[in-house]
Amino acid sequence: MILATLVIGAIALFICFVYIKPMTWRVIGTLLSLVLLITSLVMINKNDHDHYGMHKVTTTETKKIYSADATGKMGLLLYQPIGSKGTENVQIYATKPKQKTPGHTQPNEFTTNKVKRTSAAKATLKTTETRWQYNKGAKIWFGISGNNNKLIKRVNTFTIPNNWIHITTKQATTLKKKMAKMQTPAAQAQTKQQAEAYVKTKMQAAAQKDPSIMQDQAKQAKLSKQFAAEFQANMIKQAIK
Repeated sequence: MILATLVIGAIALFICFVYIKPMTWRVIGTLLSLVLLITSLVMINKNDHDHYGMHKVTTTETKKIYSADATGKMGLLLYQPIGSKGTENVQIYATKPKQKTPGHTQPNEFTTNKVKRTSAAKATLKTTETRWQYNKGAKIWFGISGNNNKLIKRVNTFTIPNNWIHITTKQATTLKKKMAKMQTPAAQAQTKQQAEAYVKTKMQAAAQKDPSIMQDQAKQAKLSKQFAAEFQANMIKQAIK
């Protein structure tokens, strides 16, 4: 609608200034057309720069995410630094188990990524978006401009388990090469022995703090899985140094 008033004002200004002969009516028509034209331009500018007739709307969505490791053997969240300073990054993750081509966050100036740790077993992604939306009446006037639902900011908050690895894509490439060298029977046997020793030591320490663990098989199984994941995480951290 505002573009229509702009066009009408411009056409009326031309007609009044060129074709109306009586001076009085020419001046009145020209002034009124000029007011309509200038008002339309001012309102378009206010809508575009000051978001006149709009309000902010914030939405939040939380979903479960999965490891970027396609084999599913380890919890992995990757990131790729972007920009000339490398202070911004794109997070890479999977939206379903053992996904061959993982997804990633949006690489733009409106998006900020945060990573938190949790003792929980599952990883989640909470996305909070703030957008401009037109007020009911203003949409009739400015809806054609395409500013409705314009993104102001997006915050992606990743909450990953403590035993997940958070490394760059470059570090992941290095890790893949080192892990390939550890696939020999001798290396696998040594790693298995070290893992068992680590879990045993951790289990003994936990039992000293809470003797009831020795009578609770479910708790033992849970702790054993947790300590095995810790060993794997520590081994990976050493590999990418």
